[in-house]
Amino acid sequence: MAVTRRVQQGLRAVLPPGVALKAADVPGDSGDVLVHVAGVQARVRWLDRGTAKLVEQAAKRRPVPDLVMAHELSSSGLAAARAVGVGWLDESGGAEFALGKVVVARSSDRTRSAPRRPVGWTPATLGVAEALLIGVTPTVKALREITRASPSTVGTALNFLTSSGLLTAVAARGRHSGRSVKDRPRLLEAYADAVNAMPATLSVPAGVLWREPLGGLEQVGRLWDAEGVEWAATGALSAAVIAPYQTQVAPMVVYLDATTLATLVAAARTAGLKTLDGGRLSLRPFPSQITRRLSTQIGPGLRSVPWPRIYADLRDSGVRGEGAAEHLLEVVTGDER
Repeated sequence: MAVTRRVQQGLRAVLPPGVALKAADVPGDSGDVLVHVAGVQARVRWLDRGTAKLVEQAAKRRPVPDLVMAHELSSSGLAAARAVGVGWLDESGGAEFALGKVVVARSSDRTRSAPRRPVGWTPATLGVAEALLIGVTPTVKALREITRASPSTVGTALNFLTSSGLLTAVAARGRHSGRSVKDRPRLLEAYADAVNAMPATLSVPAGVLWREPLGGLEQVGRLWDAEGVEWAATGALSAAVIAPYQTQVAPMVVYLDATTLATLVAAARTAGLKTLDGGRLSLRPFPSQITRRLSTQIGPGLRSVPWPRIYADLRDSGVRGEGAAEHLLEVVTGDER
């Protein structure tokens, strides 16, 4: 019923005034809604996310929908909808479809749907979610050993994730108490959404002329290691080792154990890098101390943040990044969604 209401509200927002509209959910299929627009019946398929992959999957599943709808379709999701010939609609005010004599083509109001920092998702909570996604048991003891965070920090994060329905509590207290991840793909998407909704952090662009980015980063990394500067790659740099992708994704991002703009600039100079507006390499502070502690070596001379952070960072870097993120997920998890 909630999906039907969202579909009806979304259509009403983009249809011309006075156009007749009725909507009803399809029995036994909570993902589809039947609508009647100006006397023409159409099937609308709701998507949990507006990614290209989910759009393509929805268009293949029979009965084929006339429209797909999500909270917001990504740029690659829009391209996929056009490629497979299905209409689309999202809650940011965008739509592109034709039903009988009614033709709608509206651009999304991305400013209206700009992400806001989700309540409860602190940097520490993101770090705990990363640990859970890489397989750490959801207990205070196990998470403390891996993350080295305080018991109160871990407990607060677990309580939030449980109250959000992302973890299941077996029992509140006693020897049988404990938690388990209720739905790993859902936890990943909630985590990635929170990552991409966080306020922008400090960033220092550096000019590099690397023909082989991994080789260039390995040389720079040795200089940081020699000076005791902790660092870890993310995004395309990490994915190039864990799950190589056929197209190049920008920007190249490295996290450093730095808290101010001055320390980032100093780290750049330590590695012989010149800060440059528009530089291909972006230097940023670690998102959290937990992320820093979870970072590991994934190749000769290459350190990386955990794969959930790579996934989230890729997904936020444009159309190619979204494709690389989906490819990474398939490689790491076997695409359990």
